[in-house]
Parts: sequence; structure tokens; C-alpha cells
Amino acid sequence: MIETYIIHLPRSTERANLVQKLAEKLPNAKVLDAVDGREMPENERQSIITEALYEPRYPFGVTPSELGCFLSHRKVWQQIGSSSATVSVVVEDDIALLPGFEETLEAVLCAADEFSFIRFPLKDREVPALLKSTGKGTIFRPEIIGLSTGMYVIGRDAAAQLLARSEKIDRAIDAWLQMRWETGIDNHAVWPTHIASAALETGGSTIQSKRSLRSELGRVWKRAKYRQQIAKLSKAS
Repeated sequence: MIETYIIHLPRSTERANLVQKLAEKLPNAKVLDAVDGREMPENERQSIITEALYEPRYPFGVTPSELGCFLSHRKVWQQIGSSSATVSVVVEDDIALLPGFEETLEAVLCAADEFSFIRFPLKDREVPALLKSTGKGTIFRPEIIGLSTGMYVIGRDAAAQLLARSEKIDRAIDAWLQMRWETGIDNHAVWPTHIASAALETGGSTIQSKRSLRSELGRVWKRAKYRQQIAKLSKAS
């Protein structure tokens, strides 16, 4: 049996119709309330965040919204780890399904097992290091894992392992999942995915911030340096 978990922040009422469409099209779907990091007390947030936990050091702090996103996925992994379903689908509430998606999902589900983690990227940016399967989509091991958690298929054992290794965090969830040498999960991707982001049409991203031009330029430089470090480790892993 396949189960689907739709991560939805209850206050994002503008996404209710999109969540309903996802629930109608995905197998055995259930909506899981997301964790609202902005509603968490500061001392609770700081009890989870530990700076410089991994190398390379993450150059940015974890925002309340990023923490909420990470904890929402951990909430799903906890349920999957104790589920009878070998494989589950996880999707965030700003994802829209396009024509051809059903065939891609079927191909991924046929290839997945209890140890699998297969993402559905929003853009074709990742370079395959190793092809795993072909069919309606190509499943591959990326040379450098992309930053996306909008939708993925995950096995029960993979979910349990990710949960166990993320009790403390020092970066956003997609940046952490890039580091397969730390997570122990061999992160794969599929392309084409036949999905799209509907964030702009449904109120924008729930992870937002306003920065000065100087601050933003500094972040661009730090991000570039960090990505170079991640790329080097990824190619060696």
C-alpha cells in the first residue's frame, strides 16, 4: 500500500483548493498540519538549532519558517517510519500536478523500496552521475543534489533514518538533504516530473524575509562559496 502526506499550514487558507486537488489525485492522501515555526517560543526554537553542526558550515541562520518546514517534514517521517506502508509520497501544499504526472509517479513507485528517497525537482538543473532507471521518467543519482523538498517518494526505513539523524539542525531542510554523506540516504531524483510550483498563485512562499541590498549581496557571496564546498563534497561522495 502507498500512502501520501500533504504538508499544509492551516493558516494558508488560500491553498485549500490546491490541497484538495492534491488529495484527489494522490494515493491514500492525508493532510498533515505543518509546524508553524513563527508560533514557536524562542527558547523552544533554540533548543533544536545548533550552529556549525556540520561541515561545511552553513553561512546563514535558520529562520523560524525554515525551522517549521524542517519540523513539518520530521513530523511526516515519524509517521512514515511507524507505518505499514513500505513507500510513501510526501508533498508540500504549493505543488500543482501537470499532465503526465501520473505516469511519472507510477514509474517512481515501481522503482522505490523501503530505503529509497526520490525527489521531484521543479527545474531541470541537476546533472546525473548515475542512471538508476528509465521509463516515463529517468531516475538518477545527481552529481550534486538540488535544493527541493516540494515532492518526494520515500521508503519507510529511509524516513526512520532521516528522523533519527535530524534531532538537532543547523540549516534548512533542503540544504541538509544535499549532504548524503551526513544523512546516510542516497538521494535520487526523477526528470521530467510534470509538477510545478503554485506558490505565487496561492499567496507566495511561507518562507519570506526582507533584506537590504548590501545584506543581499553579502548573502550571494556567502551562498556561492558554500555551494562550491558542497559541490566538491558531493562529487566525492
